[in-house]
Amino acid sequence: MTPVSASLRPVRVTRRAVYGLFRGAGFPMKLYPRLKFRMCPILRIEAYVPDGGDVLDLGCGNGLFAAILKLGSPDRRIIGIDLDARKITAARRFLGKLRGVDFRLGNVVSAPYPKTGACTIIDVLYLLPVETQNAILKKCAGALPSGGTLILKEMDLAPRWKYAWNAVQETISVKIVGFTLGSRFHFRGREDYAATLAGLGFDVEIIPLHRGYAYSHILYVARKK
Repeated sequence: MTPVSASLRPVRVTRRAVYGLFRGAGFPMKLYPRLKFRMCPILRIEAYVPDGGDVLDLGCGNGLFAAILKLGSPDRRIIGIDLDARKITAARRFLGKLRGVDFRLGNVVSAPYPKTGACTIIDVLYLLPVETQNAILKKCAGALPSGGTLILKEMDLAPRWKYAWNAVQETISVKIVGFTLGSRFHFRGREDYAATLAGLGFDVEIIPLHRGYAYSHILYVARKK
């Protein structure tokens, strides 16, 4: 595990560019990226993904991060997979015009992963049991070549007050509103994730992203040896 990085790459995609992609959408679809940007540094994560080649976005939802990736570099070819048929339908409807982006309905636990240069998993694993999380990470390792990149964004267990606030917010989003499929949370600390990724043959850089946010955002940039 490499030392924690204190540096952050510059944001390369503007909010205005993202909003433009959803111009013809209804109010809920237009509102989603605005809320996401307030709660999560998702635009900053884009710069850690390789600029070219194939990217597999697991748990892509309505396609927001896939769209950000494409805006960041037109040389990326992106496959997004998600279990929620409503979100895949929305992604295809509003983002299907983006060339080189393919949204597929599927369960990231059981679906086969195509060979790819990079995998991205943004706030997905916490909804799955630890053994299932590890199985997905192992499948990512198998789909990546030597030098391939895994980008994993999750919530850390520290700072404790931010972690606690995130648990409250996720309870509202998942269990009450039903915005995301899932019923239980399985958060893990950075040492746990780093050890798991190292065991799968990755060099891991840990990047805290919680500054300026009320949530304990953390990013793992893992490169396959």
